[in-house]
Amino acid sequence: MALSFLSFSILAVSLIFARLLRNWTKLSKAPGPILAGCTDLWRAYYQYNGRLREKILDLHSQFGPIVRYGVRSISISDPEVINVVYGSRTGFITADSYKVLVAIQNGKEVPSLVSTSDENRHGALRRSVANAFTPTAVLDYEKWIDATIEELIDVISKKETFDLSSMILWYTMDAAGRFSFGEPLGCLRVEGDADGSIQLVRDRFNHWGWWSSIPKLERLIYRNPLAVRQKLATSRMAGVALSKIKARSGQLKTEPGDIDLLQRFLEAGKAHPQLDAAGIVGMIMSTISGAGDTTATTVTAVLYNLIKNPESLEKLEDELVRADLPQVPGASQVNKLPYLDAVIKEGMRLFSITTWPMERLVPTGGVTIAGMSFPEGTSVGCLPLAVHHNVEIFGDDAHIFRPERWLISDREKRRRMEAAHMGFSRGRRSCLGQNIAMLQMKKVIPAILIKYKLSLANPEATLDADFSPGVAYLEPLYIKSHPKQ
Repeated sequence: MALSFLSFSILAVSLIFARLLRNWTKLSKAPGPILAGCTDLWRAYYQYNGRLREKILDLHSQFGPIVRYGVRSISISDPEVINVVYGSRTGFITADSYKVLVAIQNGKEVPSLVSTSDENRHGALRRSVANAFTPTAVLDYEKWIDATIEELIDVISKKETFDLSSMILWYTMDAAGRFSFGEPLGCLRVEGDADGSIQLVRDRFNHWGWWSSIPKLERLIYRNPLAVRQKLATSRMAGVALSKIKARSGQLKTEPGDIDLLQRFLEAGKAHPQLDAAGIVGMIMSTISGAGDTTATTVTAVLYNLIKNPESLEKLEDELVRADLPQVPGASQVNKLPYLDAVIKEGMRLFSITTWPMERLVPTGGVTIAGMSFPEGTSVGCLPLAVHHNVEIFGDDAHIFRPERWLISDREKRRRMEAAHMGFSRGRRSCLGQNIAMLQMKKVIPAILIKYKLSLANPEATLDADFSPGVAYLEPLYIKSHPKQ
């Protein structure tokens, strides 16, 4: 009996070792930790602990533009590959890590614009709602953003010290509720997570981050027939969206000043059958999810870097004074401010919200990227922060907050920097709501700086975040605010 058990143990260990060795040999030419090439548990461990981004940056520093961080996962920091990997006609599709983001509604999987791997479905869905996100269409939502900024300023006026990261998150969530379906979620009103809306969004991104490395195991646990059937409850945000859809379905006309995304989606649904009630709810949920921590993190990072760099802050304040802006500036006014635009670009460049490379699968036949060939099915992608720190593109001071780099007269150098900027992703999967996000940021940052003088409650405070979810969550950052005379 003992001999049989020993033989079985030896056989099991041998099989496991053979599997690990086979995994490693698939991409052994790509440098990286041996354990990362043997098993995705290496990647899962570091992602769960919020350190994968840091490890990948260290690997690039050690080995160069191509590094391996998983059995089939490759990170590339060379900006020249962006168009190859994310181009609209190159054949790359989203990797399996996106599958864990697919929502389950009423006992069924409902892929969103972000989570669907079907490029035909993605293209059809994107085309059906694209008109709701054009620069011109976004101006129809400005009144909703203005109302939220006014509420934000009112809340700040009652405080001397507050957590900037939470305050801005309440603003972005309430603004998203307003321009999505005409009413705020109530975060600024309660100065917290109204009805669990923020936690709902974060639960989704937490799940994505924690299971992205091992999507097959996630499917086995959360997407087996029994688990899927048990998910019949509708979230509060989805419930609100559904009730709004029902209320508006009988309306013949919407007042010109009341146009929001829901109204645009309902109109688009008449011509696009795939945009049914479930599709509209999915778009609303995705919009609010995408407009929360992502936009808030960028605004907070910009304000933090301005406080830490007084010369940059003074230049921006001078530009705002010269523009003679009202308390809540208009889109036409802020879009004419070059230094504000540079400040936001630099903030997004220096503090990327992405916590692992934006992964795409190598198409049939394989491909050669940055001088190395990769077989079909390999996951390749760029970690935005690794690209953003490229000294050949952004200069020897790439790790420093310096908005002036975007205002140079050298058009070719500026073009190369623009081409390497991945703040809103790239290609056909680029952020559909980026025009709304930019409008939110360009209006709220001046509105705060016109009204208040900001300083860190702790001069030594740093911009810390939890990098274990799919997007970074900022830790509390306490600010002192003093009204300007």
